[in-house]
Amino acid sequence: MKKLTWAFILLTSLSTIQVSAQKSSEASSSSNIPTGSNFEKTANTELVLKTIKAMEAMDAETYKSYFAPNVVFHDNLDSMNLDQNVGLISLFKSKGITVKLEKVAPIWEYVYEKKSSKTGISHFVLSYQYLNFTKGDKNVRVLISGVDLVKDGKISEEWLSYDTRSLYELLK
Repeated sequence: MKKLTWAFILLTSLSTIQVSAQKSSEASSSSNIPTGSNFEKTANTELVLKTIKAMEAMDAETYKSYFAPNVVFHDNLDSMNLDQNVGLISLFKSKGITVKLEKVAPIWEYVYEKKSSKTGISHFVLSYQYLNFTKGDKNVRVLISGVDLVKDGKISEEWLSYDTRSLYELLK
């Protein structure tokens, strides 16, 4: 939990620095610091919320439909493709684990003014997701910190960070 708190403080600090950098770059066109804008409710934040709801419903086909075919997932820096990620839904089902969304707060989209020359992406959705995983009488509350890159209405890359220890206990 301490790590997540520090991560939130870091993200908040970076956001503040970004706003300051944006103002500086407006004053000086020679700055190389990327600038952009934050939005609380967009089609892309709704897209991320839909993926969470599909996971909650254990609806693999709907879940898959929100991602680009070549999406890369980074769960705690463990990279996987779409089929491997969707396989987690089957694993949870087979172990009798249900998922319940408690809340998503905060969630916002950051849009850079210029697209990345490497990925062509300029839209990032950041979120904090509180999920309850239940198996029998055991319930585990997990806070997930997520960053989703969105291009052409699909998630093309996703980073999730969360404590896996308690989930492993449910999977036994």
